[in-house]
Amino acid sequence: MPAESLGDLLTLRRFVEVAHHIPGRLRLRFSNKLIASLSQGKLKQLDAYCSPEGYLRRYQINSDTGSIVLEYDAAAIRPHILNQLFGQDGEQAQQALEQLAAILSPSH
Repeated sequence: MPAESLGDLLTLRRFVEVAHHIPGRLRLRFSNKLIASLSQGKLKQLDAYCSPEGYLRRYQINSDTGSIVLEYDAAAIRPHILNQLFGQDGEQAQQALEQLAAILSPSH
């Protein structure tokens, strides 16, 4: 995961909250202004990490409800990593993001 994307994710995490989380499926709530402000290029970067047999399976944005659902391999990406990433503690979020980047790196 490029360093720029990591920084973007740390910035964006402040504008979302976990609505529902079960292992393998995470729903985040966001402001529609947030998605509107993201360029299509930024959203397309997420596509590069998603595949049906990958660690990130798919994502779906619903701008009507202001949510994004992320389906992931809970055996590879432990649910507590995502809870920390989107939690209140910035230091834990940074550590979780580093763990996630290591998991998603092409050499992993």
